[in-house]
Amino acid sequence: MPIRSAWLPALVTVLGVLAIGTTAWALLLRAELSDMRTERRELRSEVELLRQQANATAYRLAPTADAPVGASGMAFFNLDGTGVISVTNLEPAPAGRSYQIWYFPSPEAEAIPGATFEVDESGTGFMLIPADVGLFTDVIVTLEPEAGSTSPTGPIVLSGATGGARG
Repeated sequence: MPIRSAWLPALVTVLGVLAIGTTAWALLLRAELSDMRTERRELRSEVELLRQQANATAYRLAPTADAPVGASGMAFFNLDGTGVISVTNLEPAPAGRSYQIWYFPSPEAEAIPGATFEVDESGTGFMLIPADVGLFTDVIVTLEPEAGSTSPTGPIVLSGATGGARG
């Protein structure tokens, strides 16, 4: 028994040091997390300021599960409301079909049909966005009948949030 009692003060000391070290480490991590959150808020504010001062804004159009591997797109808008949608790595539309752009004034609103467009053999295409489209929060690209549709019927291949862009 005397041997066990000799270890007890050392064990208590080691556990105390570990507890103090763990507490200090946790406090340090909390401080770092707080600093990172502050930095993130500052960066978001800076990005918003840059967007307000820019003469154009770009938004990414992400591929959906129905898109070919590597498909992507970008939507570019000038301050005057005109813009362009650029797509890459889409498969050429089958005979009698074409790609069509759709604008959503809000996430809950029905789609406003845009023009149809084709892609070349390499899967690259673009479409101009007229200034009279109005405000919209989301954009999708679908595969539709060649003449276009009044509401989306084909698979959605690209999708992106614009946060209230103006075409």
